[in-house]
Amino acid sequence: MARRPGRRRGLWAIALLVLGVTLAAGPLAYMFARFAPVKQFSENMLPTIPVGSALAMEKDHGEVRHGDVITYDPAEWGFDGPFVGRVVALGGDHIAYAAGDRALTLNGKPLDEPYVRDGDPGAGGVSFAVSVPHGRMFVLGDNRGNSADSRFHGSHHQGTLPVSAVTGVDSGMHEESPLMVVLGLLMLAGVCLLPASVGLGIASLVARRRRPVEVHGPVWGATRVDAP
Repeated sequence: MARRPGRRRGLWAIALLVLGVTLAAGPLAYMFARFAPVKQFSENMLPTIPVGSALAMEKDHGEVRHGDVITYDPAEWGFDGPFVGRVVALGGDHIAYAAGDRALTLNGKPLDEPYVRDGDPGAGGVSFAVSVPHGRMFVLGDNRGNSADSRFHGSHHQGTLPVSAVTGVDSGMHEESPLMVVLGLLMLAGVCLLPASVGLGIASLVARRRRPVEVHGPVWGATRVDAP
């Protein structure tokens, strides 16, 4: 049985099209399934998170830990979120600060916070002493002098929020992180394969249209020559 002209090109075109779409769309689907993009518009997390930064927050974050940068729903405080902040204390902890102290204390010990702006964890001058109930958390911004955080909502469970208010945990991913680079390269490869698949598809169609017409039976007007 004769092979149809352009058939091999057609098969390659289909294969490259499927591969290209998978490589181009797969990383996007993975990112949206695992992460929630968040734009930081406030100065409350300076210098850790500059204004205008895009964050990739993990949706399935598992257990919330001390020091996590999170997005959270501040509905208990009467605001619409999400807000961005840092978890400094969790259920069972005692967190405190007295104006003039050099550091906050967590369970009676000075809390090391190298991330706070200007190295001043008590900026704002708000004193507090909170025993965090189980299942709740105490959240502060890294820019303590400009952050409407747990310190200013003491009338609501001493400023604490339920851990269930967490909507995402900062994955630490950015444009130069290895995973982002790999996903970007895969997407680029997929986009490059799409034109190649279209080109092969067009070549396959052209080859089929140029297929010579097979002649069956006698051709009118032809001269018959008998063998001697």
